[in-house]
Amino acid sequence: MEKSRDGDNDEQPLGELQAELTAELSKPLDWRAAAEESKQHEKSNRIPASVSPLRSEHTAWPSRHGGYVRQGGPLIDQVTNSWRTEEKASAYYVSVTDEEQDLRCYGPGDEDTCPTGSRGLVRSRRFRGMIAVVLAIALFAWYGWRCYLPLRREWDDKLGFLPSSVNGTYGLARGGDFDGTAIKWLHHSLVPGGKSDPEGKRRLIFVGDIHGCKDELLHLLHKVSFNSETDHLIPTGDVISKGPDNAGVLDELIRLNAESVRGNHEDRILALAKTSSTPHLDSQTPATTSKGSSKDHKLLTHLKPHHMRYLRSMPLMLRIPALPYTSTSSPTWLSNSKHHDRITEDIIVVHAGLVPHLPLPKQDPYFVMNMRSIDHITHIPSALRQTKKGKSKPWSKVWNWYNDRLAHGRSLKNFHLYTSEEHEAEQAEVQESWVDRFWYFALGRRQPRHRQEKPEVVVYGHDSKAGLQLRRWSKGLDSGCVGGGKLTALVLDARGRTEVVQVGCRDWK
Repeated sequence: MEKSRDGDNDEQPLGELQAELTAELSKPLDWRAAAEESKQHEKSNRIPASVSPLRSEHTAWPSRHGGYVRQGGPLIDQVTNSWRTEEKASAYYVSVTDEEQDLRCYGPGDEDTCPTGSRGLVRSRRFRGMIAVVLAIALFAWYGWRCYLPLRREWDDKLGFLPSSVNGTYGLARGGDFDGTAIKWLHHSLVPGGKSDPEGKRRLIFVGDIHGCKDELLHLLHKVSFNSETDHLIPTGDVISKGPDNAGVLDELIRLNAESVRGNHEDRILALAKTSSTPHLDSQTPATTSKGSSKDHKLLTHLKPHHMRYLRSMPLMLRIPALPYTSTSSPTWLSNSKHHDRITEDIIVVHAGLVPHLPLPKQDPYFVMNMRSIDHITHIPSALRQTKKGKSKPWSKVWNWYNDRLAHGRSLKNFHLYTSEEHEAEQAEVQESWVDRFWYFALGRRQPRHRQEKPEVVVYGHDSKAGLQLRRWSKGLDSGCVGGGKLTALVLDARGRTEVVQVGCRDWK
């Protein structure tokens, strides 16, 4: 049988080979001999470990007797290749998540594979999530603060309207009663676009503080092409004092039939004239009306009786109705106009300022001619730019805030009421039953309102340090002419369009 195995097995009958194989398989297995023979076989054939065949418990290997030995036991116990250790080492990393792998600590020998601190943090999902949460909180806080500030400012402004005061600010400055015309309406024949101006050629020329600068006034009137037949001149007060030709300015205003409101300098001259015993006083006569009393006395000596009559005729406030061409019944050619500086509301001309929501008869004359700021909590005006408590702001800002609220139809409920009649009317409106309100709604009628307020535009001067201030509901025209600034004119035509014209001035201080 050994000879036949060494020879050509192709000549041996198949039946004999099958009988030999069956006999070998029936013999008891020698595990140690099989293992040693397997190792010797691997060494002799030098089979690479990476390409060695897989083994199972049913695999048969040739024995030293020429037969086959069947291997038993688990396959993994028979494997001795190096890929076993590589697989076990990599199994750990497979079981570790990316997040844990990024956050785990590396030893001193892992310098080549350990990522930098910043790179590891950026790749960490947990770190990126924390950054997203912090950014979301910061964005929410910023948005909330942006929304809170306007509401807080609006409440601070509104708070000043709530306290009850029947007389408003009248008498608060203790300046006495106003000796003259407090409120005057512009004559209808002078209103641009009115019945006397069907073609809309008339204009209103508002001029800031002149302060006795006649040459600059004449230059400005020439620059705006002033026509006494179609134009009406309206200075904002302080037409005299400080400048070189006060009497000349008054003569020019009288000649042009100009309609100026009273400023604080005109009021001081009139008060001084009432207390003076003689019509002509020496310039060194002491007085207690103001710091510039000596200059006021000197100015008073140069004024004639017709000058004084003109000063006394100046109203405290001049009211101008809304121009007819700017109403809803205006011609189609006007409605197509896209001019952005139009004035379509009633106009009030004063020298210094007004307190919002306060009826004009209850405005204190002293503050109308002297105010610069207003307390945004109490709404008490002041001639100073900043009060001692530091809670004041320019009165024009509060004025614009209030009128903008009116223009947008915002609620005025709980705003301050100044007379008992208004309070009773408001209470009667509140006590209306739901049935009355339903019938008003069903019939398409508006509920009767006892107090209807509309936004108004105020034109003023006085505040030369602030300069030209053109806002939606207030127009400040004092641009410091007597101190070397400019003399400003605001031209208003029948269509409500405005134009600002200025000329340079010498420094007369």
